[in-house]
Amino acid sequence: MKRYLFLSDLHIGNGSAKDDFEHDEHFEKLMLDFSDFSNVDLFIVGDGFELVESSSKLDFDLLNYEESIQSVSSDIIEEIEIKHPKVFSSLRKFAKNGNRIFYIIGNHDYYIYKNKGLSEKLLEKIPNLSIKPYHYDETLKMLVVHGNQFDPVNKFAVDKATGKILPPLGEYIVRYMIKNFDEKVHGKVPSEILRDYDNVRPTLDLFDWFEIVSKKYDLGIDLLRFWMEEFLGMMKSLEAKKWMKTNYPFWSNFSKLFLNNFGGIKLGEIIVRVIMNLRKFKRTDYLIKKAKKVLKGRINYEKHFVGYDYRNDIEEVNGVIMGHIHKNTFNIFNVSNNPKYYINCGSWKPVVEKMHGKKFQRRSELFYALLTVNGDVEIVTSTVNVLKKREVIF
Repeated sequence: MKRYLFLSDLHIGNGSAKDDFEHDEHFEKLMLDFSDFSNVDLFIVGDGFELVESSSKLDFDLLNYEESIQSVSSDIIEEIEIKHPKVFSSLRKFAKNGNRIFYIIGNHDYYIYKNKGLSEKLLEKIPNLSIKPYHYDETLKMLVVHGNQFDPVNKFAVDKATGKILPPLGEYIVRYMIKNFDEKVHGKVPSEILRDYDNVRPTLDLFDWFEIVSKKYDLGIDLLRFWMEEFLGMMKSLEAKKWMKTNYPFWSNFSKLFLNNFGGIKLGEIIVRVIMNLRKFKRTDYLIKKAKKVLKGRINYEKHFVGYDYRNDIEEVNGVIMGHIHKNTFNIFNVSNNPKYYINCGSWKPVVEKMHGKKFQRRSELFYALLTVNGDVEIVTSTVNVLKKREVIF
């Protein structure tokens, strides 16, 4: 009997302000539960370790991105292990029985893939580990990929003028706001505000969230206006303009018209809506449409896998496993009279979402997916939530 275990978007950081992984014991228990079995393949489906938000000290020249990645020290892997020792020790115990671990690269841990020092440090600490941009199983006809490759805001692109890779706009937004928003309001607002604001899903609900927290804490500052000013400043930056012009020249001209002539929160909301429209962002799983195209064989991998070294090795796909959206789902589709499946592994990172009215909750769902294979044909698929935690915060 062969078992395939899937987790995604753990976002385990080095203990800095953006490291909100707090499920070390649950992760350890899950790994130990499967350590007693042999012939288990564990897939961490992207963003297992958090590097983009682990430190604001990673101050890249994003127009020379690939060169800048090499400046990231492998010490950050050491820092993550010091903060989360149970994660590393349980992975070692899992692999000790000969079980394999496939670490699929996402957009928050991309440096591990391109920085030899980081990858070697991780391989040194965890046995039977393979670091891959994606995984295709020829026998099961199964594709495992993080999913940011199909998200316009979080995919990589190529600058046609220089031939260099441009990082996702999503990464630049995170880095810019840590430096120009988080650091400036640090000490002036409760720490939970800085912890939670970039976990609000969908992003458009930030407008309501900032309004509510400002009233609740009587901050004395217009937090939404301050955030919006910094966000608009980011959109005026050379890096953002380059990204918009390269990827979406029409929207680039549209946003330029507004950025150069007007200001204010309403304008900011328009710009945020423009960005969200690029990814067709909804409360539901917006990767389902891409998953269906993958299952139907109607996807151009070379177009979407920029920066992930596509090797032209993906043939027919009967099942696709993704992460990225922080929302677990399990769907079976009838494709040409054949059942095919799509699983999104969700996230172990907390999500802040609006309930009815203007109440918000912090939600954690520690999800894993398990595929058990008997023989060459029969596949029994089960998906399990190991923990659900919901807390009304405002």
